[in-house]
Amino acid sequence: MNHHQHALDEQDLAILRQVPLFHDLSDPELQDIVGGALPREYPRGKVLFQHGERASAFYIILDGLVKVMRHAPDGSEVILGVFGRGNAIAEASVFLEGIYPATAELAADSRLLRIPIPHFREVLLRNAHLALSMLKAAYHRISYLVSELEHLKSQTGCQRVADFILGLCPDRDEGKVEIRLPYEKGLIAARLGMKPESFSRALKRLRQMGIEIHRDHVIVPDMALLRHFAETGEICKKPVLG
Repeated sequence: MNHHQHALDEQDLAILRQVPLFHDLSDPELQDIVGGALPREYPRGKVLFQHGERASAFYIILDGLVKVMRHAPDGSEVILGVFGRGNAIAEASVFLEGIYPATAELAADSRLLRIPIPHFREVLLRNAHLALSMLKAAYHRISYLVSELEHLKSQTGCQRVADFILGLCPDRDEGKVEIRLPYEKGLIAARLGMKPESFSRALKRLRQMGIEIHRDHVIVPDMALLRHFAETGEICKKPVLG
């Protein structure tokens, strides 16, 4: 398939700077990593790579959505993450003996920057600053995953959904908020480790707090009540203060 290619523009470079791996890098260092790579457009459903394949490149999402998954022994998909703009996909393959640790599939039409691993290794070997930046990004990622796992184990499915919605809301403590779900409900359910029917039941329970859900549009009448529910599992008229 012939993918459309266009040169990186200023907006693309701004997105690259959002990638945790590249946070601390100067413009020349960033350009060194990118080399001559050009963004490409890929269609929804395209499989970027399969678990266990020899890794040839990692990807930066400039626009769109990528789901990363593995298959359980029974053949079912286990979603490890759904990633959007400003995220790197499979950068850890640089260290994993060149093997992809999971499968990546596009969950929406996407625009990606493909960085060949041999080129990236070459840059890494002559740039200690980049190597340290990569270790720092990996440490923060692992810390986040450990805390997320501990949090998920202590929550009901309904609390997980409430937490997910809270994560999409602006950084404020109370009041009414309107948001859009970033991707389809079936994919959200899989990301939260829930079956579609459990996810539907959770949405019905959230409606008891006055939350309105119309397709991908969600209206949260009171952020404080939703946050209290996510933390305690209690549906209250008024959240407990303090």
